[in-house]
Amino acid sequence: MQLNPFLRPIAKLLRSHAAPLSEYELLQQLAFTDNDLKLSSESSGDLALFRKHFLVMNALYQLQPIFKDEGFHLVISALKIELINCNQPSNDQSNLQEIIHQPGDEKIKAYYLNWDEFAQSDQESVETLLNSFWQRYFATDEEFSALNTLGLEEGSDWPTIRSRYRQLASQHHPDKGGKSARFIEIREAYELLACIKRPV
Repeated sequence: MQLNPFLRPIAKLLRSHAAPLSEYELLQQLAFTDNDLKLSSESSGDLALFRKHFLVMNALYQLQPIFKDEGFHLVISALKIELINCNQPSNDQSNLQEIIHQPGDEKIKAYYLNWDEFAQSDQESVETLLNSFWQRYFATDEEFSALNTLGLEEGSDWPTIRSRYRQLASQHHPDKGGKSARFIEIREAYELLACIKRPV
């Protein structure tokens, strides 16, 4: 595996920091510039940001087992990166065990430990990754809005959605005195949810 330039600086920062850090705060303290990533002048800020993010996460996942051997647990998330001393008597042991044994996402860990993901990252692959994220983000947002239109809670299953749609469609159908704009809104919400929730 390629030597990650963030390994030693991050290890040093985490050892000297008592409070948790966010990924953003960690990057600020590393003071690693876009020029250090040796990108071509045509590269976008998105590619530089992706590479810095990848280097941080790769370093953290490489450091996790090293710290474990030293009696520390490394919490890794974008909003909270924290080194917890497992042998410190002041730590609540039951709470500590709960934190340590939280199920981690092995797929995410494997992704960030695969150096090929960094080496092969380019403008096009990062744009594809970002577009995929935004599509999932907006789909979630649209789903919430469609459920709200039907007066349903998040997590409603398909039979509940179908039943509610039939009830509202019957109530607001223009042939029964309902307003066509409201009927169309209900139908469009149902069609969107059908694409997402209906069993194949």
